[in-house]
Amino acid sequence: MANLLSSIYIVDSVHDPESNVRDTIFTRSGEDSRSLYKVWLYLDGPSLPFVNKVTYHLHPTFPRPVQTIVRTPSNPKCKFTIWTWGIFTVRAVVEDKQGGLVEVEHYLTYDRELREPGLKIRKA
Repeated sequence: MANLLSSIYIVDSVHDPESNVRDTIFTRSGEDSRSLYKVWLYLDGPSLPFVNKVTYHLHPTFPRPVQTIVRTPSNPKCKFTIWTWGIFTVRAVVEDKQGGLVEVEHYLTYDRELREPGLKIRKA
């Protein structure tokens, strides 16, 4: 049987995927005075309806680098937010509704969105 999750992938964005607002990004100062950006991580792709849950593995410097998100009607894309200043590879283990697992990796690209003209920066 083919893997139900063969076409699932991770997306990152400084824009909430459930909002139509595309001109505002959120920042705050980190402990070392660096600017942190609010970044949404979520799953997408044709296999999304078959997802049961995902375990995101962030950079080990995060306070809680491993986060498991269960897919629900209120969170159908397994959306998760982080505050970060850097770019790194996110690894995720995605479980389908039958218990099958697939590992996907994604190198963050939110920095490209920070160069969009007309962005408003909002302090969180």
